[in-house]
Amino acid sequence: MFTAIVRVTGAGRLVDFRERLRWLMVRDPDAEDYTEHHADGLLEYRFTPKRGIPFPAFTEASADFPELHVEVEWQHDGVRGRARIENGSLVQELAEPQGGALVDVSVADDGRLTLAFVCAHVEGELIGYAATADRHTYFRSRDGVLALVEPSTPDEALEEVAFGLVDEWLWYDEESAPVERARYADYRYPVRGVNVRSEKLAALRSSEMRFSSLDAEGRQARAALVAQWLKSR
Repeated sequence: MFTAIVRVTGAGRLVDFRERLRWLMVRDPDAEDYTEHHADGLLEYRFTPKRGIPFPAFTEASADFPELHVEVEWQHDGVRGRARIENGSLVQELAEPQGGALVDVSVADDGRLTLAFVCAHVEGELIGYAATADRHTYFRSRDGVLALVEPSTPDEALEEVAFGLVDEWLWYDEESAPVERARYADYRYPVRGVNVRSEKLAALRSSEMRFSSLDAEGRQARAALVAQWLKSR
Protein backbone atom coordinates (compact mmCIF):
# COMPACT_ATOMS: atom_id res chain seq x y z
CA MET A 1 0.00 0.00 0.00
CA PHE A 2 1.21 3.49 -0.90
CA THR A 3 -0.51 6.36 0.89
CA ALA A 4 0.30 10.04 1.10
CA ILE A 5 -1.17 13.08 2.84
CA VAL A 6 -0.30 16.62 1.74
CA ARG A 7 -1.12 19.51 4.07
CA VAL A 8 -0.97 23.18 3.14
CA THR A 9 -0.97 25.79 5.92
CA GLY A 10 0.08 29.36 6.55
CA ALA A 11 -1.17 32.91 6.78
CA GLY A 12 -1.81 33.30 3.08
CA ARG A 13 -4.14 32.73 0.16
CA LEU A 14 -5.28 29.19 0.79
CA VAL A 15 -8.37 29.48 -1.41
CA ASP A 16 -6.28 30.76 -4.31
CA PHE A 17 -3.73 27.96 -3.79
CA ARG A 18 -6.57 25.41 -3.86
CA GLU A 19 -7.85 26.72 -7.19
CA ARG A 20 -4.36 26.92 -8.68
CA LEU A 21 -3.61 23.32 -7.67
CA ARG A 22 -6.88 22.09 -9.14
CA TRP A 23 -6.03 23.82 -12.41
CA LEU A 24 -2.60 22.16 -12.50
CA MET A 25 -3.90 18.70 -11.57
CA VAL A 26 -6.62 18.77 -14.23
CA ARG A 27 -4.01 19.53 -16.89
CA ASP A 28 -1.48 16.95 -15.68
CA PRO A 29 -1.96 13.66 -17.58
CA ASP A 30 -0.03 11.79 -14.87
CA ALA A 31 -1.97 13.27 -11.93
CA GLU A 32 -3.15 10.77 -9.32
CA ASP A 33 -6.67 10.60 -7.92
CA TYR A 34 -7.07 12.27 -4.53
CA THR A 35 -9.63 13.38 -1.97
CA GLU A 36 -9.81 16.73 -0.22
CA HIS A 37 -10.35 17.15 3.53
CA HIS A 38 -10.06 20.85 4.29
CA ALA A 39 -10.63 22.88 7.47
CA ASP A 40 -10.15 26.47 8.58
CA GLY A 41 -6.54 27.42 7.89
CA LEU A 42 -5.72 24.00 6.38
CA LEU A 43 -5.87 22.32 2.99
CA GLU A 44 -5.42 18.55 3.13
CA TYR A 45 -5.10 16.19 0.17
CA ARG A 46 -5.02 12.39 0.49
CA PHE A 47 -3.62 10.06 -2.15
CA THR A 48 -3.17 6.35 -2.75
CA PRO A 49 -0.63 6.82 -5.54
CA LYS A 50 0.13 4.27 -8.23
CA ARG A 51 3.18 6.08 -9.62
CA GLY A 52 4.32 8.45 -6.88
CA ILE A 53 3.51 11.59 -4.97
CA PRO A 54 2.58 14.45 -7.36
CA PHE A 55 5.40 16.73 -6.28
CA PRO A 56 5.50 18.73 -9.55
CA ALA A 57 1.98 20.16 -9.20
CA PHE A 58 2.43 21.08 -5.54
CA THR A 59 5.88 22.49 -6.21
CA GLU A 60 4.63 24.66 -9.06
CA ALA A 61 1.69 25.92 -7.01
CA SER A 62 4.01 26.63 -4.09
CA ALA A 63 6.10 28.95 -6.28
CA ASP A 64 3.06 31.20 -6.69
CA PHE A 65 2.30 31.22 -2.96
CA PRO A 66 5.66 31.37 -1.12
CA GLU A 67 4.02 32.38 2.15
CA LEU A 68 2.33 28.95 2.45
CA HIS A 69 3.85 25.74 3.84
CA VAL A 70 3.39 22.42 2.04
CA GLU A 71 4.17 19.26 4.02
CA VAL A 72 3.90 15.67 2.83
CA GLU A 73 3.72 12.47 4.86
CA TRP A 74 3.86 9.17 3.01
CA GLN A 75 4.06 5.45 3.68
CA HIS A 76 5.10 2.83 1.16
CA ASP A 77 5.87 -0.84 1.79
CA GLY A 78 6.56 -0.26 5.48
CA VAL A 79 8.75 2.81 4.93
CA ARG A 80 7.53 6.17 6.19
CA GLY A 81 8.78 9.51 4.96
CA ARG A 82 8.25 13.23 5.13
CA ALA A 83 8.89 16.05 2.69
CA ARG A 84 8.52 19.81 2.71
CA ILE A 85 7.97 22.17 -0.23
CA GLU A 86 8.67 25.88 0.08
CA ASN A 87 8.60 28.64 -2.51
CA GLY A 88 8.61 26.26 -5.45
CA SER A 89 11.35 23.91 -4.19
CA LEU A 90 11.41 20.48 -2.57
CA VAL A 91 13.65 21.32 0.38
CA GLN A 92 13.30 18.21 2.51
CA GLU A 93 12.67 14.54 1.84
CA LEU A 94 13.45 12.11 4.64
CA ALA A 95 12.57 8.45 5.01
CA GLU A 96 12.47 6.41 8.18
CA PRO A 97 13.75 2.83 8.54
CA GLN A 98 11.38 -0.07 8.03
CA GLY A 99 9.80 -2.14 10.75
CA GLY A 100 8.04 0.62 12.67
CA ALA A 101 11.29 2.13 13.94
CA LEU A 102 11.21 5.66 15.33
CA VAL A 103 14.14 7.95 14.63
CA ASP A 104 15.68 11.13 16.01
CA VAL A 105 18.84 12.54 14.38
CA SER A 106 20.52 15.82 15.31
CA VAL A 107 23.65 17.37 13.83
CA ALA A 108 25.76 20.32 14.98
CA ASP A 109 26.37 23.31 12.74
CA ASP A 110 29.84 21.98 11.85
CA GLY A 111 28.38 18.67 10.58
CA ARG A 112 29.23 16.64 13.68
CA LEU A 113 26.70 13.95 14.53
CA THR A 114 25.34 15.01 17.92
CA LEU A 115 23.03 12.02 18.35
CA ALA A 116 21.41 9.45 16.09
CA PHE A 117 18.71 7.61 18.04
CA VAL A 118 16.42 4.82 16.86
CA CYS A 119 13.90 2.73 18.81
CA ALA A 120 11.12 0.23 18.18
CA HIS A 121 8.31 -1.24 20.26
CA VAL A 122 8.92 -4.98 20.66
CA GLU A 123 6.94 -7.28 22.99
CA GLY A 124 6.04 -4.67 25.57
CA GLU A 125 9.36 -2.86 25.70
CA LEU A 126 11.24 -0.25 23.73
CA ILE A 127 14.55 -1.38 22.27
CA GLY A 128 17.03 0.69 20.35
CA TYR A 129 20.41 2.02 19.38
CA ALA A 130 22.17 5.37 19.63
CA ALA A 131 25.34 6.79 18.13
CA THR A 132 27.34 9.99 18.21
CA ALA A 133 30.31 10.98 16.07
CA ASP A 134 32.65 8.88 18.21
CA ARG A 135 30.74 6.18 20.16
CA HIS A 136 27.56 4.10 20.24
CA THR A 137 25.37 2.00 22.52
CA TYR A 138 22.26 -0.19 22.59
CA PHE A 139 19.43 0.11 25.10
CA ARG A 140 16.19 -1.35 26.39
CA SER A 141 13.40 0.54 28.12
CA ARG A 142 10.43 -0.92 29.99
CA ASP A 143 7.89 1.01 32.08
CA GLY A 144 9.95 4.17 31.67
CA VAL A 145 13.17 2.61 33.02
CA LEU A 146 16.05 2.62 30.55
CA ALA A 147 18.93 0.14 30.70
CA LEU A 148 22.04 0.43 28.54
CA VAL A 149 23.35 -2.63 26.69
CA GLU A 150 27.07 -2.95 25.98
CA PRO A 151 27.93 -2.51 22.28
CA SER A 152 29.64 -5.91 22.32
CA THR A 153 26.58 -7.84 23.55
CA PRO A 154 23.49 -6.96 21.48
CA ASP A 155 20.98 -9.64 20.55
CA GLU A 156 19.48 -10.10 17.08
CA ALA A 157 16.52 -7.78 17.69
CA LEU A 158 18.76 -4.93 18.84
CA GLU A 159 21.09 -5.40 15.88
CA GLU A 160 18.17 -5.36 13.44
CA VAL A 161 16.95 -2.00 14.77
CA ALA A 162 20.48 -0.60 14.65
CA PHE A 163 21.12 -1.80 11.08
CA GLY A 164 17.93 -0.06 9.93
CA LEU A 165 19.26 3.26 11.19
CA VAL A 166 22.78 2.72 9.88
CA ASP A 167 21.65 1.65 6.40
CA GLU A 168 19.39 4.68 6.05
CA TRP A 169 21.31 7.42 7.84
CA LEU A 170 24.97 6.76 8.69
CA TRP A 171 28.41 6.09 7.20
CA TYR A 172 31.76 5.49 8.89
CA ASP A 173 35.26 6.88 8.47
CA GLU A 174 36.58 3.33 8.00
CA GLU A 175 34.60 3.11 4.73
CA SER A 176 36.17 4.34 1.49
CA ALA A 177 32.97 6.27 0.58
CA PRO A 178 34.48 8.61 -2.04
CA VAL A 179 31.17 10.31 -2.83
CA GLU A 180 30.43 10.98 0.83
CA ARG A 181 33.91 12.35 1.41
CA ALA A 182 33.66 14.64 -1.61
CA ARG A 183 30.32 16.02 -0.46
CA TYR A 184 31.62 16.59 3.06
CA ALA A 185 34.56 18.46 1.55
CA ASP A 186 32.12 20.63 -0.43
CA TYR A 187 30.31 21.45 2.81
CA ARG A 188 33.69 22.06 4.49
CA TYR A 189 32.80 19.55 7.19
CA PRO A 190 35.47 17.27 8.67
CA VAL A 191 34.89 13.52 8.44
CA ARG A 192 34.56 11.92 11.86
CA GLY A 193 34.19 8.37 13.12
CA VAL A 194 30.43 8.28 12.46
CA ASN A 195 28.79 10.61 9.93
CA VAL A 196 25.35 11.33 8.51
CA ARG A 197 24.85 10.33 4.88
CA SER A 198 25.17 13.36 2.65
CA GLU A 199 21.68 13.18 1.14
CA LYS A 200 20.21 13.16 4.64
CA LEU A 201 22.57 15.91 5.70
CA ALA A 202 21.39 18.09 2.82
CA ALA A 203 17.81 17.74 4.06
CA LEU A 204 18.80 18.38 7.67
CA ARG A 205 20.58 21.58 6.65
CA SER A 206 17.20 22.95 5.57
CA SER A 207 15.38 21.82 8.73
CA GLU A 208 17.39 23.22 11.65
CA MET A 209 19.76 20.22 11.58
CA ARG A 210 17.32 17.81 13.23
CA PHE A 211 14.78 15.19 12.23
CA SER A 212 12.47 13.36 14.62
CA SER A 213 9.61 10.89 14.31
CA LEU A 214 9.57 9.85 17.98
CA ASP A 215 6.36 9.24 19.86
CA ALA A 216 5.93 10.19 23.53
CA GLU A 217 7.57 7.00 24.81
CA GLY A 218 10.43 7.40 22.38
CA ARG A 219 11.02 10.98 23.50
CA GLN A 220 11.08 9.81 27.12
CA ALA A 221 13.62 7.10 26.28
CA ARG A 222 15.78 9.56 24.37
CA ALA A 223 15.81 11.95 27.33
CA ALA A 224 16.82 9.11 29.65
CA LEU A 225 19.58 8.02 27.30
CA VAL A 226 20.93 11.58 27.05
CA ALA A 227 21.03 11.81 30.85
CA GLN A 228 22.52 8.34 31.48
CA TRP A 229 24.86 7.97 28.55
CA LEU A 230 25.44 11.13 26.57
CA LYS A 231 25.94 13.51 29.50
CA SER A 232 27.70 10.98 31.70
CA ARG A 233 30.93 11.15 29.73
